[in-house]
Amino acid sequence: MWGPVHAHRESPCDAVFVERSSPAAGPSAGRISLSGGAAMIYTYANIPARIAATGSYLPERVITNSEILGLEESDGQIRRLLGAVERRAVNEDEACSDIIVKAARRILEAARLSPEELDRIIVSATPGDYHEPSTASVVQYKLGAYCPAVDIGMSCVGWVAGMDYALRCIATGERRILVLAGTIVSRGNPFRNPMHRAIFGDGAGGVLLEAADRGHFFSGGLWTKGEYYDVITMPHETSLHSPRIPPEYRGSFYMGRREIMFEVLRNNLGACIEGALHAAGISREEIDVAFIHQPSKPLFEEAARAAGIPRERIIQDYERYGNTISAELPISLDENVRRGRVKRGDKILMVTFGAGFNAGVLVFEY
Repeated sequence: MWGPVHAHRESPCDAVFVERSSPAAGPSAGRISLSGGAAMIYTYANIPARIAATGSYLPERVITNSEILGLEESDGQIRRLLGAVERRAVNEDEACSDIIVKAARRILEAARLSPEELDRIIVSATPGDYHEPSTASVVQYKLGAYCPAVDIGMSCVGWVAGMDYALRCIATGERRILVLAGTIVSRGNPFRNPMHRAIFGDGAGGVLLEAADRGHFFSGGLWTKGEYYDVITMPHETSLHSPRIPPEYRGSFYMGRREIMFEVLRNNLGACIEGALHAAGISREEIDVAFIHQPSKPLFEEAARAAGIPRERIIQDYERYGNTISAELPISLDENVRRGRVKRGDKILMVTFGAGFNAGVLVFEY
């Protein structure tokens, strides 16, 4: 049993990690008390799993800040307010499933694995190709696989949630799982506020999670504060709108009440990170590389403060790609593996958060 966990920056919080009766069968779990709710932090050390390969795909077309607002002077404004310089955009004939499949093929090529050898495919797509069927079904078909394929939502947290799910599948006997994410926001115009359009970019990424001789994933967890579900919303045609969303934003992307997002991160994220590190038995000083979600420069800065990791160990690539939602972390991981910035044996911290209001943390050895 783990002892109490104390928050890094805020008031102390209690977490007790209760071992399952059969630890080898899956993760042990503990609860961290947060302001107005709780987070579940899991120890994955008993699950023999590792990341066998990474892959990503970024469209060739580059969209500059000036193109977003149609004014040359908007470049400096967007850089100052958001931190973005450019982002990628798909071609008109590319669906979200297409770019996810391109990333998946690169993963399989790196792993020297055929699609027929997969046990499961997990996909986080924003937006999916259709309301129904699942984008994972389309990905499975286009990839030429025969295994079960499952969609996961949770917006920016979707890929981390997919990893949590995949680890549980490995614990029950599956051996090879693709965990994928893709984002297309350049098509159509769901943004009433042009500055919101400047936040996002298109792209896809993922990993092959594979059974191993020991556990390479130490801990992780998810938390949800549903009372803030309407702080960030993207409605569809049958949505009934929250009364807290201004009338002019009903039917379009809405990201408002900015002060709430900062308050939620400030009061909760540090405790979640502290709990995950404690459960992993790893200190901040032992983290070699940290990947922290970058929805915008100000929100990234708040999350980086909560993480307490020196800046030289935190990867920052928002200015080149924008916010690729759930695809951001696997894209960044793949790029930094290929650059040699992330090496085998490195201890990695991943932190993400977004609409819902949800957050997720992973601590693992690459």
